[in-house]
Amino acid sequence: MRSKLLIRSGKYEDAHCLAALATQVWLHTYATDGITAEIAAYVISELTPGNYSSVLGDPSCHVFVAQNGNSLVGFSVIKFNTRGPVDSNSSVELQTLYVQENFIGHGVGTLLLRAAEAKARQRSNGALWLTVNAKNARAIAFYARHGYTMIGTTYFALGEGRHENHVLVGPNA
Repeated sequence: MRSKLLIRSGKYEDAHCLAALATQVWLHTYATDGITAEIAAYVISELTPGNYSSVLGDPSCHVFVAQNGNSLVGFSVIKFNTRGPVDSNSSVELQTLYVQENFIGHGVGTLLLRAAEAKARQRSNGALWLTVNAKNARAIAFYARHGYTMIGTTYFALGEGRHENHVLVGPNA
């Protein structure tokens, strides 16, 4: 499955694929009890080609994509000069790391994470920080295997609900 895998920087032409991939991964991960009005509203308003075009054009962000042949199978987004909800020495946020379900366990997430970490070191000489849903055991275990430690808690608001997230920081923070 990884024979044609390429990690590269994102381009404007990727915006539609990023939006579709983000929608697929987000729904698979978080809409485990079905689609509610809040979930639908979030996906339709936030995971759009327009929003990804903005991120791709933002000089404070960097997008990496995992491309298998002609298809995108994962991506990561980092944002520079951001402070987390918990004090740390890190100012680079890993905002997103999504891998299509069929490619989980094939090293795609690790390659995207390593590319993001290298860019963070290159541009800010620091480690990454991120938030992860407290119920996402697979993601929490993934980050722990890569040396990330929990430094606090924050909450993601979706409609009237608040969802607990762990704040993690990478090695050498």
